[in-house]
Amino acid sequence: MLFILGSMYRQAKYTEQFGDKANMSESIFKNQFRDPHSAEERRKQQILETAALVFARLGYAASVDQIAEEMGVTKGHIYYYFNSKQDILFQIFRQAMDLFLAQISSVNILLLPPDQRLKGIFKKHISAICENRAIMTVFMDLRRDLLPDHWSEIANSRNEYEELLQELIREGAKKGYFDVENEKVISYTLLGAINWVYVWYQESGEHSIEAVAEMMSDYLLRGLKKCPTIGSAQNCRAISEIRIGETASFSRTFTANDIQIFTGITGGCNTVYRAGRQVVQNQMIAALISTVADLLTQQVGTMVRESVFTAESSVFEGDTVTVKAEVVSKEEKRNRVNIRLGWFNQDDLPVASGRAVVEHPAQSAGYKK
Repeated sequence: MLFILGSMYRQAKYTEQFGDKANMSESIFKNQFRDPHSAEERRKQQILETAALVFARLGYAASVDQIAEEMGVTKGHIYYYFNSKQDILFQIFRQAMDLFLAQISSVNILLLPPDQRLKGIFKKHISAICENRAIMTVFMDLRRDLLPDHWSEIANSRNEYEELLQELIREGAKKGYFDVENEKVISYTLLGAINWVYVWYQESGEHSIEAVAEMMSDYLLRGLKKCPTIGSAQNCRAISEIRIGETASFSRTFTANDIQIFTGITGGCNTVYRAGRQVVQNQMIAALISTVADLLTQQVGTMVRESVFTAESSVFEGDTVTVKAEVVSKEEKRNRVNIRLGWFNQDDLPVASGRAVVEHPAQSAGYKK
């Protein structure tokens, strides 16, 4: 009974992710893993692609007969190229790790700052997952079906990838790009967020693979950035250059979880500081305020000293809300800018209003153009 239920779940999940059988082969792999030149290598690759589709749908309980039937060949044809079903599964895992290691190495050799290299790795990793859904489903769901010796080899490759990522984060922290205390925990957190894309991303959705990769890499990188303190800003406009009446805006499409946070606003949302670290009562709202403040001051990590909101109407899942900010005054001696905030839905109707005080380093405190 459990096997039947598991098969039904995989079938539903598979159909949702990859579509009908006629469109299966075009929704995954996309020449990401190998570029086989010989006829034999091409045939082996076709078997691996088909096996990934079947494993993604049925799990490791799928038989070699079913893989052969899916491919339109005999079982003997499969065994000509692979020793066993376990061998096929192992090769799928190896190809996934080979891809990830090749990607991180190709970005790491570029003469770019640590933050830009890390963003490049994020984007390549996310795109690979979205473009190769079946193999990633197998990689995430069937690792327990690998024999111990096979998993040991895969684990060694995975550890190599994680160590390269941690070394890059460590380099970024040492050079002042990132504010992290434990690069191992951070790397696991980042990979956990990125790898879960295989569960929820849909090609038929609102955003392209490229757009999802760009958005996610930006959000993840922002979480690692070192918040500037007075006198340590880089590439930041001096407060004297910010004009009264200047505006900025930022849009976001709300999910169910976001709505629960947003509708929880009644009297306000204040940002406070403890022991030199920012403690935010409402992280999503503060992140959006920081985004529009960054657009105004042209830096990352603007300190939001205070923010207060009043909700005016409801927000529903799928609504696109735009935050519009306007500079109403500034206090140059205190390095602060006072902004008025308005939240509007896709029909340009007000959703909420509020204000915020943001602080950023002044030119006299070490700013350089």
